[in-house]
Amino acid sequence: MKPLHYLLFILIICIAYSLDASPVSQHNLCLNNNQSNNENCIDYLSQSSSDKSKMNCLYDCLSGNGEVVREGLTFAYAMGKTPISLMNYQHYQLPKNAANPMNQFQGILTLQDDTNQGKIIEVGGNNNLSNYKQAKHLPKFSFEFVQHGSHIIPVTRGLITTNHAHWEYILAPGRVWQEKSDNGYSRVSLPFALQEKNANCTWNGVLSFLFKDHDEVSEVSYQVAADTCLYLKFNMWGRLKANYTPKTIANSAGIQRNYEAEVARRMPTRPISQLAEDYPSAGVNIANIGSNQVKQHMTLYGVAYNGIHYVGGCDTRYGVYPYCDVMAVPSYSTSKTTFGAYGLMRIEQLYKGKQSKMFVNQWLTDCKSSNWKDVTVEHLLDMSTGNFNSPNSHVDESSEKKLKEFFEVNSHHAFVNFACNYPRKATPGSTFVYHTSDTYLLGYVLNAFYQDKTSMSKDFWRDEMVEKIWKPLGLSPTMYTTKRSYDTVQQPFTGYGLTYHRDDVIKLAEFLNNDLGQINDEQMLDRKMVNESLNLENGGLIAGRQIDKYNNGLWYYDINGDKSHDFGCSSSTWIPYMSGYGGISIVLLPNNITYYHFSDNNSYKWSNSAFELHKISPLCH
Repeated sequence: MKPLHYLLFILIICIAYSLDASPVSQHNLCLNNNQSNNENCIDYLSQSSSDKSKMNCLYDCLSGNGEVVREGLTFAYAMGKTPISLMNYQHYQLPKNAANPMNQFQGILTLQDDTNQGKIIEVGGNNNLSNYKQAKHLPKFSFEFVQHGSHIIPVTRGLITTNHAHWEYILAPGRVWQEKSDNGYSRVSLPFALQEKNANCTWNGVLSFLFKDHDEVSEVSYQVAADTCLYLKFNMWGRLKANYTPKTIANSAGIQRNYEAEVARRMPTRPISQLAEDYPSAGVNIANIGSNQVKQHMTLYGVAYNGIHYVGGCDTRYGVYPYCDVMAVPSYSTSKTTFGAYGLMRIEQLYKGKQSKMFVNQWLTDCKSSNWKDVTVEHLLDMSTGNFNSPNSHVDESSEKKLKEFFEVNSHHAFVNFACNYPRKATPGSTFVYHTSDTYLLGYVLNAFYQDKTSMSKDFWRDEMVEKIWKPLGLSPTMYTTKRSYDTVQQPFTGYGLTYHRDDVIKLAEFLNNDLGQINDEQMLDRKMVNESLNLENGGLIAGRQIDKYNNGLWYYDINGDKSHDFGCSSSTWIPYMSGYGGISIVLLPNNITYYHFSDNNSYKWSNSAFELHKISPLCH
């Protein structure tokens, strides 16, 4: 071929590539899909491997040269040549001198022997691991991934149901890079979480492997050493053989674009220590923020104020977790607000009526007893149906009967059969008794009403909560899924079963507390219910102590009655907050500050943190 013809040939290839780039082969042609001149293409084809890795970066490029001193998770370890062990998570994270990856991953990663391999040891003294006979084995793992620059993205996000006896998966995006000691392989580190089947306990881990372009892959090392679970804490680790099957992933470019948008929409973060520096005149003692919880039991905590997310926590039993932004935390009962309350407020806004006053038995024929004829949807949200065994606010919820016949069953019929059969003990709307089963019924009624107004093919969670609220808010794809009954009905749990990233927590809180249920100036939640939720005044029902109330799926605490701090309020000051099992709080402070903590030592208090934030902006009315 003559030189001029060769140049024209290369130019045509580059132009074609720039119009329709394929992530699988992007490193074989042009510099990037925004450049299509023939000089760049010719130059690229003659580059060394290290130069190619620099030219191949399309997103979040790395500046290192790959000279990394590695003491753990070495090449020999990844290849299965040395014994497996627990190690500090720093060995799983992107090192400072990492280089851009020379290889491109797009295809299926499948783990082998997952039912035979793995180690697990219980920590914390609960002695519950023996109840989980298959605990040390991972569920079957065969998933598609798309690489984007120095990132790797699972195609399937959110909660993934499995056939495992105990665990379900949550996959999150990780990193890809090059180290000179890896002999031409690129290195992957991928965060994942295990979540308990039919429950919400969550254990965070990371897996790592080496690969080359075609189908070469090392063994996959994994480690789980962080949890948000009151009754079961463990370390799990192992190394499994794997297969890499390259394939073209449908809509890979869309997956990459969506991921870029997800990252770009996160609220800017700063370390929690920066809060004192940003507001020096307030005299904030940073050590007091999050101090109501024991550090070893704290997963995440943080503060959001004036568009900045001040972050803390993210510790594990083996160092700092490498992927704090995508560390999965369970909603537990905070979803009674973010799904139950927000859901009813959405229905009220959509249909401009009095849906909250609808009677339950109009939509839920399973509750046939006359005990339900005068119970409204709002009574379900307030957990004030008048149907209970004990008037003590938490006795029913913690009973052995409820554990066995509600929390340990998995079908819609079983859930409803239990929820509908409490005896009538009080006038509806008069007495608060904590029943997750009430919120389950609420979710069913919301969906039934929505389908009646739209189509039986519609799903209230998917078509309203996710499409109309979560996506416009910029929540992570982890929030696009929810626990559902394990049958053909697939009814969302509503009262628990969501999974958050820390950025989701802030956006969900500020959606109500700061934005008053609006997105881009459009009212998405009923404004009357929003106002009632944020300004309790004389509303709500006493929920145990006189300084605790409950209303519209929210808890309220009167800081004026707090004995440990003098907030200086002249009258009762009720602070709304969401609460979740084990030690989870999301606090909507009246000065547009959000505070949250996710812990698992049964400690729910947050007054130490509120008192410090009160110094920045007063909480009293």
